[in-house]
Amino acid sequence: MPSEQVYSLLFQSRDGASSLYILFGGIVDPVSSRIDRFEVVAVGNSELINIPLSGTTYKDITNICQKIKYEGKQLKNLTNKLQELFQNSGRSDDFMEQLIHYINKREDEKIRYLINQIQNQAMGNSKPDISLWYSLIDRDKIDEAGSGKSSFETLDSEEAHEESAPEELPTIPIGVPTGIDASIPPTAARVQFKFILSPVSGIPVNQLKPGDQIVVQLTGNDPTTLGIIDSMKLKTEDGSIKPIPATVVATENKGVENETIIKIGNDVFGKIYEEENSIKVRLYTGEKPVSSKSGQTSSAASNASLEAGESSLLLTVLIALGVVGIGMIAIFVFLL
Repeated sequence: MPSEQVYSLLFQSRDGASSLYILFGGIVDPVSSRIDRFEVVAVGNSELINIPLSGTTYKDITNICQKIKYEGKQLKNLTNKLQELFQNSGRSDDFMEQLIHYINKREDEKIRYLINQIQNQAMGNSKPDISLWYSLIDRDKIDEAGSGKSSFETLDSEEAHEESAPEELPTIPIGVPTGIDASIPPTAARVQFKFILSPVSGIPVNQLKPGDQIVVQLTGNDPTTLGIIDSMKLKTEDGSIKPIPATVVATENKGVENETIIKIGNDVFGKIYEEENSIKVRLYTGEKPVSSKSGQTSSAASNASLEAGESSLLLTVLIALGVVGIGMIAIFVFLL
């Protein structure tokens, strides 16, 4: 049963060096140790998220994020990647245990560290300036807008009050996926992965269809993906990750953008975004891929075997010649 009080967690991340700015608002349930719902958006213009977090509510952040997305001002791929990463982290027991502990203890620097670990998976190693604001609120006040709402430039226009305005759309909880995400069971593990490409014989990514068997490689440092890599023993001695077969579950093509959901086994799913229709994905034919390293090892073993055989043959010939020589000497001595 959900708790009566939850944390409203808001943050802004500003990385001026790479011109990447992120706005996030989430509802954290301290009893179930889950992120109930959240909104996140990444932009290239800091002015779009230039708002004071103090006095701002989760609903306010939701309104701003949805408006930015509706107007097409977000960095879509980065926003989608962050959406997926925070969704996975919100279901991770280890991550949530740390997050709630740090919130309870008000250890802001450690909260910033956790947030930055997620962001780095999407945007590479960086040290952004992260502003935090969190407070305990009653669950029935989650959808209330704050008193500071009228000061947000992004919400000042009259269209913000129209019925069709994006900020009037209901907030979608994590547990209620839409679009092709609905093909992923809510209890399934979600991993990060990349396609294994085959420029000659592969299938174009925009031609993938449900049921296709392809080859993928798990990537990322989130707890879920690392756990699957360990359980399937995919990491080799040199630290590389073995490619594995996967089944396409759902696809969606939006011009040059493609979204693909794959399934590995019965309860492991993954989703990927691609912006190029020209890339070709390797189809799974049932054959195990042979790495160059294993090929070199096999060749070396064959050479060693051949050399051993040649040495054995030479030794046999020398022994035979020795026996013949002894015999001839014996005969010669006998005749004398």
